[in-house]
Amino acid sequence: MSDIVRLGVVGAGSISVRGILPHLSMEDVQDRVQLSAVCDPAPGRAQAAAERFDIPHAFETYEELLASGECDAVTIASPIGLHYEQGKAAIDHGLHVHFNKTMTTTVDEADDLIERAKQKGVKLVSCPGQMLRPIFQRYRELIQEGALGHLTWAVTGAAFGTYHERERVRTGDDPLSNINPAWYYRRPGGGPLYDMTV
Repeated sequence: MSDIVRLGVVGAGSISVRGILPHLSMEDVQDRVQLSAVCDPAPGRAQAAAERFDIPHAFETYEELLASGECDAVTIASPIGLHYEQGKAAIDHGLHVHFNKTMTTTVDEADDLIERAKQKGVKLVSCPGQMLRPIFQRYRELIQEGALGHLTWAVTGAAFGTYHERERVRTGDDPLSNINPAWYYRRPGGGPLYDMTV
């Protein structure tokens, strides 16, 4: 792999539009990362993202992105329930894989991807690594020690109140600003628990 990684972005929804694409378009990363391709099954969304962020290739299917030969690595920003199959396909194509948040929905799937990546000689990473944060490590210790008793109920969320429903990427009338968050609460999205790696 050369010094510049040709990166494919899988999913041009809220996570990509608000974070991944703007950050990887910044001048100070251009000598390390080239946004090479983007894919999204929502009609017009990949093309709109490609135009906004100056990405040379846009695809409506993940399979087209993988077959294009335009990427050294992919960053997967799709619903979490799709991560395992998408990661497996990228590894099979010899691509390095970065998952946005949770790698998979089960430990067995994650273990399988780790083993496949080792066999294929590609890198595999998932971030942000919420479980590595000291506060979450401490929560884990408390649970394992039995200090919290038997947990029967927990409350979690991705943000306060109706943040996701009212954010700017949901209120426009073009493919990059009318992203419906309903998938997040249904399969294969997984909702906040999968999102927070519970």
